[in-house]
Amino acid sequence: MKLQDILNKINLPKASDIVIIGGGVIGCSIAMQLSKMSFGSITLLEMNAISSGATSKSGAMIREFYQIDFLIEMAKESKKFFEQSDINFIKNGRIYLFSKENTDSAYNNAILNKKLGVNIDVIDIKQIKNLIPEVNIDDISIGLFEPEAGYVDSVETTYKFAQNAINNGVQIFTNTKAESIEINKNGIQAIKTNKGKIKTKMIINASGAWANYINKSVDENLPIFALRVQQVILKANPAVVPMNYCLMDYSKGTYLRPDYGQTYIAGEELGFEQNDIVSPDYYNQSSDHDVITEYKSRIVSRLPSFDNSIIKSGHAAIYDMTPDANPILGASSKIKGLFYAVGFSGHGFKLSPIIGNMIAELITKEKTDPILKKFNLSRFALKNLILPKFPIKNPNN
Repeated sequence: MKLQDILNKINLPKASDIVIIGGGVIGCSIAMQLSKMSFGSITLLEMNAISSGATSKSGAMIREFYQIDFLIEMAKESKKFFEQSDINFIKNGRIYLFSKENTDSAYNNAILNKKLGVNIDVIDIKQIKNLIPEVNIDDISIGLFEPEAGYVDSVETTYKFAQNAINNGVQIFTNTKAESIEINKNGIQAIKTNKGKIKTKMIINASGAWANYINKSVDENLPIFALRVQQVILKANPAVVPMNYCLMDYSKGTYLRPDYGQTYIAGEELGFEQNDIVSPDYYNQSSDHDVITEYKSRIVSRLPSFDNSIIKSGHAAIYDMTPDANPILGASSKIKGLFYAVGFSGHGFKLSPIIGNMIAELITKEKTDPILKKFNLSRFALKNLILPKFPIKNPNN
């Protein structure tokens, strides 16, 4: 049955073995992976449309480079999934640029990644120029090159996850808002929605920046806040030879990646506007002119040919941020039957396949992956934050 036919269904089931809240890439990945394990009846609720939230505005860049060993291992597994799937994974390579302040961090993180099997190399100024002849490297000390990195289409990917889940029996309901969770001393009893109630003993909260909205009913507050972040879409001059790599510029604090038809997606890589904390329901989804023109200015200072590019559009999305910019994963210690996959802080897309698999195995095998334990909610109270040994500093601070 086709996805759209399923999504047009109106009547909710009276009961479900598990309910997933959130139809972004994380929720759909969990549904897909869980459905492969013959768990039972699975229902996914999305308050708008599939992939309509932060997922639709994701840069959807796939890479293995991370600054923490277990995140590297997770990224490797997720990348392998994308390589083996029928998703159009464009491997155009990724270049990382660093100024003098981050030379040691770049070296040390490159060593860590190579030790764990990531195909990444340290490149000098000459090698950077060979890859991008027009690049201005006046403030650059060192670079890294990850040739097998790339990107996918975020919406297409999420719909494929959803379709695979449906093919395996998952029921997906869009325009269906989870309003509250009913509990008693034995744990979860049901979930109330704007379309009725579903009896269930298990719920996975994968609702991103809305995570605490549903959690109010169970009195477990998560250390998550919604951060408004912006992107600009640039249309390059057709007469100019395009820059085909994903570029992570840690000196200018920006990223740039090609899209279709000589358009490019650009945004901020370091130093997000921390004062732009918003309500996920009430925030300006349009871009601020001064912000996106600043992004273009930084791109032009690195790649002069973009001086003639056109700002085609801009928009704002929200990140579900945590204090250490890493997700909250696993079972609630307070509410029996409640599980979390939230707080991804802008890097959940690339990890979505492995996250889906880890959560699905936790549910079906009742066994917590050792890596999954590191993302438990308790780390914040214990002040055991997930932080890199060799952090990349923001030189603009």
